[in-house]
Amino acid sequence: MQSQIVCHRCRRVLAYPSGAPSVCCAMCRAITAVPPPAPAVEMAQLICGGCRTLLMYTRNADTVRCSCCSTVNLVRPVNNIAHVNCGRCRTTLMYPHGAPSVKCAICDYITNTGINTMSPAPCPRPTSNESAYNASSASVPTPQPQNVTVVVENPMTVDEKGKLVSNVVVGITPGKN
Repeated sequence: MQSQIVCHRCRRVLAYPSGAPSVCCAMCRAITAVPPPAPAVEMAQLICGGCRTLLMYTRNADTVRCSCCSTVNLVRPVNNIAHVNCGRCRTTLMYPHGAPSVKCAICDYITNTGINTMSPAPCPRPTSNESAYNASSASVPTPQPQNVTVVVENPMTVDEKGKLVSNVVVGITPGKN
C-alpha cells in the first residue's frame, strides 16, 4: 500500500510504501522523515441535547459541540449510557445503563429497556363457579399497585450565557393491578 508525504525542501508530493522510515525526493534529493503512524482513535456517539442529531466524538472528550445547533453537550462516561428507540414514536432515547424503562420526552410513552423487566406473577383469579368471597381465594394476598418512578438524565447543555444546564426529567407512573 502506498502513502504520500510532502518533500520538506521542494514541496512536491512524494509517494512511498507504507512503513518506510524516510523518503528521498527524486527531484531535489532531500530526505524527508516519515512520521510514525497515528494511533487508532476510539470513537463514541451521543445524541445532541439541542437538536437530537447523532454526534460522533473521540472517546476521551469531556464536551462535544454540535455542528448543527452549536449546543455544547457534556459527555458522560460511555459505559453508563445506553440507547433505545421509543416504542411509540421511534425517537432514540438515552438512559442510564441498568434502568428498567425510559419515558420519552416527546410522546410520554414508557419504553422497557429489556433490563430488570421481570413482572410479578399474576395473582390467581376466581373461576366463574367460585365466589370472590370463598375462603380459599380470600387467603391469597392481593397485590397493591406500585408507582414506578422514571428518571431520564440527558446530556447537559450550555445556555446563551455559557452556563451548564441540566436536562433531567422525572416521571411517576401509577401502578396497575
